[in-house]
Amino acid sequence: MQNSESKKAVFIIGSARSGTTLLQSMLASHPEVFSFPETHFFRGTISKFSFLRWFKFYGKKDREFIRQFIDRVEKGDLVDKIPPATFSTAAWIKGLLNLLDSLSQNSTGKIWVEKTPMHLYFASLIEEVRPETKFIHIIRDGTDVVASLFDASGKNPNAFDGEQSIQKCIFRWKIDIQVHKKHLRKHNHHFVFYKDLIYKTDVALGQICEFLEMEFLDEMKSFSHKTKELKFPEEVWKPDASNELKESNKFEKIFSKDDQALIRSKVDSIDLSPFLNQGL
Repeated sequence: MQNSESKKAVFIIGSARSGTTLLQSMLASHPEVFSFPETHFFRGTISKFSFLRWFKFYGKKDREFIRQFIDRVEKGDLVDKIPPATFSTAAWIKGLLNLLDSLSQNSTGKIWVEKTPMHLYFASLIEEVRPETKFIHIIRDGTDVVASLFDASGKNPNAFDGEQSIQKCIFRWKIDIQVHKKHLRKHNHHFVFYKDLIYKTDVALGQICEFLEMEFLDEMKSFSHKTKELKFPEEVWKPDASNELKESNKFEKIFSKDDQALIRSKVDSIDLSPFLNQGL
């Protein structure tokens, strides 16, 4: 058994509906990687806005939020690892990272991977506390994200802070891209395009494995069993347990020509080229 304290901490982050579940399933299929369902630890207890964190007390409500996840993954023995109440955001984050270390304590892998897309907004805070943490950003075209988020939020509004309008989906993606760009040229951040995972799978996964200092294995492309393991039963909006790599093409299917033109007019001007060749 490998000591959890010596394991590398890795976060997969990105826009909602950008392919983070696919990438998590692929990585979790590697014998050196341990992963678990989305924790929401940081986005669920810490404000994205710094001025609100100045007055934040991490207390009973936040500790209960964490405990609910511990119960759901049947790790009741880790309840005493939930961070104690504090006014310090840094101390709270350190405690959450230690808890994530403990989640992987019985695994043989050398890396644990946490995947909650919106932890994108907490990457800077996390790396301030633990600078050696690595982050994998998945980048997906705006048209595809808008279509998938619009569709999924309409069918599962409770999971996406309500049904998202076209305009709100566009806004969310554009803001997410701005946040991604803040981490360009950082040595502990790796960027991968969703399309490359689909069409250049071996190359994309090979670069990620090099970033994580582990060997690329073909078994990473047989990930369907992990897709099922890493989601809760009610998360029906997540991909099914299939090894097939394909794009959904929802954009043309669910939007009228007028809506397609509107969306393209808003997202096509966003430059994604800075993410090219930023993998390593």
